Amino acid sequence: MLASDDVRKRMHHEHRTLRVLQEDMLDRFETFCSEPGVQSHGAMVEVFRDFRASLERHFDFEEEGGYLRAVTTRRPHHQDQVDALRAEHDTIRDIMARLSAELDADLTGDLPRCETFKNDFVELMRQFGRHEQAESELVMEVFWLEGGVSD
Repeated sequence: MLASDDVRKRMHHEHRTLRVLQEDMLDRFETFCSEPGVQSHGAMVEVFRDFRASLERHFDFEEEGGYLRAVTTRRPHHQDQVDALRAEHDTIRDIMARLSAELDADLTGDLPRCETFKNDFVELMRQFGRHEQAESELVMEVFWLEGGVSD
């Protein structure tokens, strides 16, 4: 297990990377919605793939060696919160898989499919935002208010 300072620094770095990618993805989504076409679709696909890959690495870190294990090892009374966050990972992964399949299609020529994509994208942003908020609150509580988890 990593020391709490290493976990905190890595989490901060990963969250910063995800925020940048999320902002880029939102910009490209807005462009795609206002100017649907081959170029805006391609840009959306590109940033979505980068975001998805970064989020998968982040989830893997949290689940395998990062803060989720540290939380439950040192602060077992947070097990329910950790289980809920892990379940949210699966929900978010499911939405990303749907979006990936939708982006593989020609959305510009299929209005119903395009609307489904837009709704799924907004759902991803909602779920991701809620998840990051809950995660941040748990990190603050365990690492700061409860005295951390140093090795």
